[in-house]
Amino acid sequence: MILVTCAGGKTGKAIVNALVASGQAVRAMVRSETSANNIKAMGVAETVTGDLANAEDVIRATNGVAVVYYIAPNMDPNERLNGDNVIAACQSANVSRLVFHSVLHTQLEALPHHWERHFVEQSIVNSKLSFTILQVGSYMQNMLPAWEKMVETGVHRMAYDIDAPMSLVDLSDVAEAAVKVIADDGYANGMFEVAGPVISLNQKVAILSKVLGKEIVAEKEPLDDFLDHGRAIGFSDFTLATMAKMFPYYDDHGLVGSDKALGWILGRAPTDFETFARRTAAALNQGS
Repeated sequence: MILVTCAGGKTGKAIVNALVASGQAVRAMVRSETSANNIKAMGVAETVTGDLANAEDVIRATNGVAVVYYIAPNMDPNERLNGDNVIAACQSANVSRLVFHSVLHTQLEALPHHWERHFVEQSIVNSKLSFTILQVGSYMQNMLPAWEKMVETGVHRMAYDIDAPMSLVDLSDVAEAAVKVIADDGYANGMFEVAGPVISLNQKVAILSKVLGKEIVAEKEPLDDFLDHGRAIGFSDFTLATMAKMFPYYDDHGLVGSDKALGWILGRAPTDFETFARRTAAALNQGS
């Protein structure tokens, strides 16, 4: 049995789907009964509700599983507490491996949510557990909520500089890599970058224009506008403060890793943005 935490989110669903498709028995940990009911349809063996910040909830979720695939909530003030609870539960349950779905470049103190995971990674390495740490880049799928608006307006807008280099990764590749890593003990006690090819917004819109058959232009959304929108849709003050530091960092540096480790794990080249864009456009056209 494999426990997947935060299983009801975008990342969790992708990992759960891939594990179930590979024939693995999955226990999905989610925050609410609504999420549990939604994820049961994906073929999980069990669901459990709980809060990663509650040690008893994590112990209950971990009891009897062989592997824990630990996805942490994004931009959470309880980052270290959540990590400590998961580590302690894995030690108590004598799991065979803890796989941590981390983030690219956790050594960057300028990015608070990356920096906090640096301490969780350190605790995992020092835990005496068998572990694998996957340091994952930003997803290509992050643009999907605004895809239809982009097609309608001809503008692809993000809150960072249009020439900032980003190692965007296809979440489907991440999920495929997770299945391979869990199945192979050779990845134990390793830390691997899971990043895609480097691309900027300007380079993305050239591809999108070709794929969609219409001109798409890149535009940087003003940070204040982005934060105002986030506030309006309920982002926490902690999340807003983190994003207020993240996007200016991206303006200056982007977020760049290497796609070599992911290619090695997959046994093929990671998905490039044009392949992702064509797949997305075809799927949306089919559904319309």
